[in-house]
Amino acid sequence: MQTCSVCAAPVRPGARYCTQCGAPVRAVPVPVAARIALPDAEPEPAIPAARVPAPVAEPEHEPEIPARIPTRGRMTPPPARSTAATWALITGAAPLLVSVTGNLIAAQLSAAALARVAEGDQQGAWAPVLVTLALVFVANAGLLTVCTIAGGRGLRETANGITRGRGLAVAGLAAGGVNLVLWVAGLIVTISGLGPALA
Repeated sequence: MQTCSVCAAPVRPGARYCTQCGAPVRAVPVPVAARIALPDAEPEPAIPAARVPAPVAEPEHEPEIPARIPTRGRMTPPPARSTAATWALITGAAPLLVSVTGNLIAAQLSAAALARVAEGDQQGAWAPVLVTLALVFVANAGLLTVCTIAGGRGLRETANGITRGRGLAVAGLAAGGVNLVLWVAGLIVTISGLGPALA
């Protein structure tokens, strides 16, 4: 039986490559005595000589493969719904509620301030109104800032296509934008309305 010239494994007759190492099998010349055909025996087909591929040049320097790829912590699957997108919607819609409530309180305080001014008590009459408007301003500024940050984070979290909530983030940012415009318009109207009363 023929054996592989590289790994010495037995090679079945007619094989072109070794089944163990994959090296090409070279045809072994058959002795003359074996070539004489007996009258009852059929002639064996000649095995073509296998082509030996040209040797492949080995690289001088093999790249180093790290034993373990470093990670920044354990791998966790992405969440089913983006919490940041939900907060973007909440903080995008909340300034409208804060503005309406603040303006109703400021309107009541303005009526009380006008009554005090009519009675002749001008000192400190408008202070509660201005404090209320300042608190509404600060609250809306904070809510719209959180809305912008949470909306951007929600859009990044949902960009993977797995995490749901992209619509919430977009709706929150849109509501925040609308409320920003309404907030600025309300400030302009309030300040222009209070201007003559404070003068």
